[in-house]
Amino acid sequence: MPEYLSPGVYVEEISAGPRPIAGVSTSTAGMVGVTARGPSAGKPQLVTNFLEFQTTFGGFLPLPDQPIVDSWALDETEGGQWWNFALSVKGFFDNGGQRLYVKRVVSSTATPASALPTPALVSDVSRDAAAGATTLAVTSLVGFTGANPTVTVLRGDDGSDILTTTVAAYSLTGPTITLADPLPAQVRSARGDYVRVGAAAPAPPGPGDDTVSFTAVSEGTWGNQTQVRARPVVAATLPLLADPLEGAGFLTRVVADTAADATTVTVAPAVGLDPADLPTDVWVLIAGLRYQVTVGAADGDGNIPLSIVDPVPHGAWPAGTAVRRLRRVNPPQGGSTDPSPTLHVGGAGRLYPGAIVQIDNGTAMTLNRVVSIAGDSVTFAPDAAGTYFENNLLLVVEAQVVVQAAAQATETINNLRLTTDDPTGLVAGLAQRSALIRAATGPGLTSTSDPATYLAALGGRAQLLAGGDDKFQDLSVADFVGVDGGSGARTGIVAMEDIDEIAICAVPGVWSGTVQSALITHCEFLKDRFAALDPRNDLSIEQIQTFREPYDTTYAALYYPWLVTRHPTTNADVEVAPSGHILGIYARTDVERGVHKAPANAVIRGILTQGGIAQDVTKRQQDLLNPKGINALRFFPNQGSRVWGARTLSSDPAWRYINVRRLFLFLEESIDEGTQWVVFEPNGEPLWALVRQTVSNFLTTVWHSGALAGTTPDEAFFVACDRTTMTEDDLQNGRLICVIGVAPVFPAEFVIFRIQQLTQLTQLT
Repeated sequence: MPEYLSPGVYVEEISAGPRPIAGVSTSTAGMVGVTARGPSAGKPQLVTNFLEFQTTFGGFLPLPDQPIVDSWALDETEGGQWWNFALSVKGFFDNGGQRLYVKRVVSSTATPASALPTPALVSDVSRDAAAGATTLAVTSLVGFTGANPTVTVLRGDDGSDILTTTVAAYSLTGPTITLADPLPAQVRSARGDYVRVGAAAPAPPGPGDDTVSFTAVSEGTWGNQTQVRARPVVAATLPLLADPLEGAGFLTRVVADTAADATTVTVAPAVGLDPADLPTDVWVLIAGLRYQVTVGAADGDGNIPLSIVDPVPHGAWPAGTAVRRLRRVNPPQGGSTDPSPTLHVGGAGRLYPGAIVQIDNGTAMTLNRVVSIAGDSVTFAPDAAGTYFENNLLLVVEAQVVVQAAAQATETINNLRLTTDDPTGLVAGLAQRSALIRAATGPGLTSTSDPATYLAALGGRAQLLAGGDDKFQDLSVADFVGVDGGSGARTGIVAMEDIDEIAICAVPGVWSGTVQSALITHCEFLKDRFAALDPRNDLSIEQIQTFREPYDTTYAALYYPWLVTRHPTTNADVEVAPSGHILGIYARTDVERGVHKAPANAVIRGILTQGGIAQDVTKRQQDLLNPKGINALRFFPNQGSRVWGARTLSSDPAWRYINVRRLFLFLEESIDEGTQWVVFEPNGEPLWALVRQTVSNFLTTVWHSGALAGTTPDEAFFVACDRTTMTEDDLQNGRLICVIGVAPVFPAEFVIFRIQQLTQLTQLT
């Protein structure tokens, strides 16, 4: 009860009346089967059309080797024809299905394709270069570190060497490198020519080496045609900032022509160019070159001489040449003569501990890892050696992974951090963002590893995964049944437990008694779904009756015979198990009419118009099948192929019809989910009244839809929740008991017109 402690107006919200119950979906299906590819781990995947199924799980499987076909197709009790699973999925959508959860089945010995890239730092040639050229445009300068690194230019088609030389100069614009020696032959970007850092070809890695390995996301031969390229790329370019201790900069100009190789240059006075305010060592940029100078006293005209500390050869500087001060990023601190190990970085918020960076000091580059960040001050391992200036750049290096699988769109995944313990790193990032591959790092690759080693581990060149094998010869009924490893780790039929929305389910094409019993048990345990079972494809009328005998359940139905459809890839007529098409008809009937309508007398779509049913079933034959709960699929002239049965596999007359059983599943699940709010409420008359009203409102809506018999709601259902349904012991033990009775509508299975011949006398009377 709210408290009112001071005078005032109080506005309060209160709940009035019963809470509505929303009917659950009854048309969401679940299927378990063998697919060409797709995830085998985790929960079943939702697909909403056949194209989406093909994208995720691949297309139609080829016929397995004959020994495998014989081992399954000829097994009368534990066999099946699982290789046509995709046809059953297509049949589901052809017949009106809209939502299907698919759980892929793989052999327990199946292996995924994998690759172990050869460690190397490479960069693609981005523009053609003629023989004799010394300048080469490349896609990246990542890894081109140190003074004059050795590189090898290689052909992209056969990997043969074109030239091994050193880098005389580089430019981040482009970027480009200047080779110490001219190219002996033409270099072509369209051929895939590339530059590798280092003179010698790297040795192939072993399983225990500190490298990165790639594996297809799931088992099977599908991954053997998957191409993976993982390479370091520049994710961000950040400027280095001058240390605050450096003071202000200045920009001036040469006042008089200066001879080549002169060691002193006189410049005009400028703001910030005051010897009293400057350190003893000042760095300036003249005509694109950097010099350390000492600042002298101004002459009578106010001009200031700059003496070059370490003279280097240079050309003449005409009057007016710009002279700009370069402030240091890491000047010595605390009396030390060594540069500070801390750099000031613009946009340091883009950095993170463990990030690999490449720092350019204008003449050479180094690879470092970020250790810590405080504001714009960043420390590295190893220390950022040497002196850096405010015009220098820091490149953030991350990984890009490009994956191309057969008949699938290319995946390009950027901004993968090169840290092993980061959720956005190479390993975790691919696990979250790639539908095709996974990565693993060698034991020595950590966030403190040598950055060059980590980058080289990526390989840089495209790798073809290999070694994937479906091992269909080892596939067993146990793989279809599955195991319970907990939520998200279940397999086979058991995995459908992870999806509460599934209301109808099947294992198309598998007639194994073990599998069918597991499917029935699954439905009976969860009590919220119904199964369609498939018989063997070659059974006679007598044999199908024998096949049906072991089953007695209200949670499944059996359909006979198989269907015939045109295979989209081979263009051959093939027999396909009926369960996929039947689940589609269930879904179509539920959407168009409601779950109370028997899924029968419905046209079967997606099969041949003539000969679409593998065996003709006559009325006399169905007279034998129907009483035993075997639903016949029949062809009628001018009416097409239709489902001509609506019975469960139950011996209990009360649950004889599929629509009655599924109606009760719908009611039970809807009431269960719609009354969760009742739990822990005060168990008294007000709550009981709300429960009665809530359930009654829902059942009234169901009655209006035609799902319940009776001309009034009172004839269609009753709801009791009061002292007559609960004892004092129930109340003290926290039990609220609501008793519900409904009168379902039964299908008009036998339509009887009684006609009699009347005489004239009879008519007169």
